[in-house]
Amino acid sequence: MQKSKYFKGKELVSPEVYKIYGEEAIKFIAKDILIFLDLLREDLGVPILVNRPSVGITQRGLRTTIDSIVKDKVKNNKLYLSAHVLGRGVDFEVPSMDMKKVYERIINNPRRYSMITRIEDPNVTLAKGYIHVDNMETGKNGIYIFKP
Repeated sequence: MQKSKYFKGKELVSPEVYKIYGEEAIKFIAKDILIFLDLLREDLGVPILVNRPSVGITQRGLRTTIDSIVKDKVKNNKLYLSAHVLGRGVDFEVPSMDMKKVYERIINNPRRYSMITRIEDPNVTLAKGYIHVDNMETGKNGIYIFKP
């Protein structure tokens, strides 16, 4: 099972998953995502936050059919094909840094961060205070900027 140097399962999965699997829940997060998070954390030298239960942020990593974001889509008969439900996507913030600079660091270093294939459009995510990355197939080289 892949481990992370800096992140615990609780930080990367929803509370419902953690209740059942505890720290073993990290096994549901793609190896490439764990490698990316650890590498970026080392490069930045400051903490990266994914889930923050103390402020009600609990679905930035793995999401399941019983988590509200997915549940709401299903209830409204909306197709929801997110990297989050596959453990291949993560939203994160770096509170001690300018998020635009973090975004630019990632996008300007595609070889260094080759374990991710997509990053969400900064006009969507930076306005909300986070960055989304994943490793979904794109058929393109480098890191593809996508709009949800």
